[in-house]
Amino acid sequence: MGQKSAVDRLPENLRIKLLEMLTNPAITQAEIVDAINAEAGETLLSRSSMNRYAQRMKRFAEKNRQAKEIADAYIDKYGNDNRVKLGKVVNEQIRLAVFDLIGEIEEIQADPEIKKTEIADMLYKLSRGLKELEAAEKLNAERAESIRKAALAEAADAVEQAAKSNGLTAETIEKIKSQILGL
Repeated sequence: MGQKSAVDRLPENLRIKLLEMLTNPAITQAEIVDAINAEAGETLLSRSSMNRYAQRMKRFAEKNRQAKEIADAYIDKYGNDNRVKLGKVVNEQIRLAVFDLIGEIEEIQADPEIKKTEIADMLYKLSRGLKELEAAEKLNAERAESIRKAALAEAADAVEQAAKSNGLTAETIEKIKSQILGL
């Protein structure tokens, strides 16, 4: 794993200023470099490192835009009721990203600048994130099942009322209800 980029090594206040300036289309990258270096009082940022960072941020923004478009298209096509399915897709993508990161741990361990405690902390956070993701998925599944059961019970009650008013026997009503409730 290589060293951090020049932008990533900037003090936090300069990095924040750089990001704010980068989002303003009226400010050129050259102007950003000059402003950051002037505020730092030394040359911390080159035009090429600024350009690499801007390209990285552009790719990141594009990926986020595409992900949002896909999610919006999915919801437009299948409706809000399928948000649970979309959530499952997103959860699976997060899992894949985490496993990719875990695969890179070996590379990270070879970097002498990264302490073992930092790697352990990273692994802890990844495992914690996966645990929370699993818990949220379980909660969503339980909520969906509860809603489904309530809807079936409501339908069975409505059928029972309609059947009684049409003179069906109690035995016939129970058979219909058991079919609706899946008993």
